[in-house]
Amino acid sequence: MIFKKKLMFSTFLSIAFFIGSLIMPLIPCKVSPLVPNPTPQWTFCSLNPDTAQTSIAIREYFGYTSQLTPTYFITLIIIFLVAMVFFHYATRRKLEKRR
Repeated sequence: MIFKKKLMFSTFLSIAFFIGSLIMPLIPCKVSPLVPNPTPQWTFCSLNPDTAQTSIAIREYFGYTSQLTPTYFITLIIIFLVAMVFFHYATRRKLEKRR
């Protein structure tokens, strides 16, 4: 697979995963209640801005940030890099079998 196709497919998968994460809970996050000594629990959260802002719990997306804007960029970059690595190794095996 040529590099241009890898970029195109990785971009498509990244955008599709991002749109899916707006609809379904696909992003790992730590949720802890607003109490003095909270015990956070890992779960999957949605990136929908309407459901993300609650006043009864603190959400840290990827265990890193509680804001949505950095989470959007982190999601797009991580999925893009994972797809690029996957396509690199998946197409490498096919090229080796042809030789």
